[in-house]
Amino acid sequence: MKPAQVVRICAAAGAIAAIAAGARFHRGWGATPQEQASEIPGDNFVKRIKFRSTRAITIDAPPQAVWPWLAQMGMGRGGWYANDKALQLISPVSTASATRIIDDLQDLKVGDAVDLILSVAVKGHLRVPHEVLVLVADENQRPLQPWVKSWAFQLRPLPGGATRLIVRETSGWDSWLVHAVTAATGWLWFLGARRQLKNIKALVEAT
Repeated sequence: MKPAQVVRICAAAGAIAAIAAGARFHRGWGATPQEQASEIPGDNFVKRIKFRSTRAITIDAPPQAVWPWLAQMGMGRGGWYANDKALQLISPVSTASATRIIDDLQDLKVGDAVDLILSVAVKGHLRVPHEVLVLVADENQRPLQPWVKSWAFQLRPLPGGATRLIVRETSGWDSWLVHAVTAATGWLWFLGARRQLKNIKALVEAT
């Protein structure tokens, strides 16, 4: 084998290893190994898991102060607290994230649809105030939504009155094309998820 071929093979192997290591990092951003391994409500919704992430952040406020910001999430509601300008480019409804608690948006019920993006919606699956909110997207929305998804937001109280916000995403799909697109856009989704966590923290602590 020629030296140039060896170099190309090593470079390709290194790139693959870097991508794999990066994926492990962004899928577990902010979360401890124990949090990543722990069970969270909604884990059993997706039967054939192809993607799972567990991300977390500590908020210097009790769960009761964090919950209202979660209850009002959604396009056309309180927003997703992520990259509003980017979402506005592809969304037909308002993407502006709320900067205050909106009383009229607090009564999210199990079964209620929440716009995720474009014509795709997630539905309330489990709602325990001040503890956990689970949103799901099932196979009934195909082909607009090509995967089954569970999106859980869990609030764990910490000593001293703080809260650990843990967000777990679990997805499953059958198409190789969805797998390729998900792998290619993983970092972009992570950047939005990280911004969401940081913005929720800032909003709660500023209230």
